[in-house]
Amino acid sequence: MSEQQPLPREVSIVRVKLGPERAAPQPDPLGRDVVGFTEGLTMSELWDRGRGVWKAKLATVAEAELLVVVADGQVQLVGTVDGVAFHGDRVAIAGRPLPNHPLVGEPDPIPNRSQNPIAYGSITTAPATSRVVEQRAYEEILGDAIAVMSEAVHWRRQVLHQPEPGRWEPHPTRTEPGDWAEFIALALAGAAANAGGIEAALAGRSGSWEADHVRKLLEGTVGPDEADLWRHRTEPLTMTLYVEQLVVDVAYDAYEAYDEDTREAQRLLEVAERDDPEPDDTQFVWWYDRDDAGEFIARDPAAPAWSWETWREQPTRPGAALSPEHLARVEDSLRTGVGLYSGRPGDVTSAYIIKSREAAEELWRLEDERDARIEPIAALEEDLETQRLAEWQTYGEALKAKIEQLATETPGLNVPVHITVDVGTINPPEDSPRGWSSLQGHLLEQALEQTPTPADLPGTPLSRLRSEG
Repeated sequence: MSEQQPLPREVSIVRVKLGPERAAPQPDPLGRDVVGFTEGLTMSELWDRGRGVWKAKLATVAEAELLVVVADGQVQLVGTVDGVAFHGDRVAIAGRPLPNHPLVGEPDPIPNRSQNPIAYGSITTAPATSRVVEQRAYEEILGDAIAVMSEAVHWRRQVLHQPEPGRWEPHPTRTEPGDWAEFIALALAGAAANAGGIEAALAGRSGSWEADHVRKLLEGTVGPDEADLWRHRTEPLTMTLYVEQLVVDVAYDAYEAYDEDTREAQRLLEVAERDDPEPDDTQFVWWYDRDDAGEFIARDPAAPAWSWETWREQPTRPGAALSPEHLARVEDSLRTGVGLYSGRPGDVTSAYIIKSREAAEELWRLEDERDARIEPIAALEEDLETQRLAEWQTYGEALKAKIEQLATETPGLNVPVHITVDVGTINPPEDSPRGWSSLQGHLLEQALEQTPTPADLPGTPLSRLRSEG
């Protein structure tokens, strides 16, 4: 694989914050013995610990471009988000690490006071590098094909003879030219069967005179309806079902139903947050506004004058303390007024200092209590997404079973069938099987016609979620 180096731009990310290393709860869906962060991890180990499994907003994760793994207030690893894998009510991110990404070593790009290790946002950085699949040169493949056909044209078969009446066996010395035309016809039939059909094999230039002659040869070998084609297949039948796109194509009502109920969950959350606002932190912290001269002026006349020493030493939530390097970066941002991540002058306009350890603990208690009241409503959107993926997965597994059944009923097909169900990929590759003029495409179309879709489920997504609860 070769990597293209793109220019920085605005990129959507999901940030995962790892805590200290600890034993992984068992059974672990990813087969890990330990999770969390410790110094000295390899890139592969860090990726496995950062990519899952998380209780997250699955749609938001799937739409992100980068996974940013943070520990000790610093970016430890960056990787792509190519999709998500479903593990009960949690997900693991599918992708690949990006060695030497410029974010590695930088402070947490989405610092917050939340205890939730997952955060989402957009930052300006280098996007995921595109992966270019290397293939052998056309001339090299052609040369190999000519070599094989040349070997076949020189191949000689032994002549049968009768050493005694009624018994035939190969003659020990006599040979004759092999049937080279049969060899070519059978080789083409095998290649066409592996491609998924005659037209699939000729798709590159199906109207050419060469394609016309090859088509006639193949039809003469396996029949115009490809009735005898599949016994020539040598490669396993492999395909990936991109369920998200299939639902959009054949059961859009189910997709719209989830969109509608997701909006309802968001409305319920807005109402809950409006009726139960965050605690008024002015009782617990002193707020200061930054003036044009770079001085911090207290909003409350009773507040003490701004002190950098007091700001540095103020209490922080357990487990949320900034590293000395990160703290220095934040201080520099406050002093200069330049946004820590935006890099824009004037973005920093205010700062606060917690009044006391007692005030901090009381504020954290009130915030935690409020979070506990809001959490069941806030979880509705995430729970809907979890349910949606479960229903998509069930649909994908039903399609897979139907395709496997249809494959066993296909005359002459006698190769392993490998089908992957993918519910996390939003934009499938161009070579996804639906619409293929191929065996895979035909089997999928038949399965789609014969398999109930998520749109056939009773009730609405929200009513199904509440009935399960």
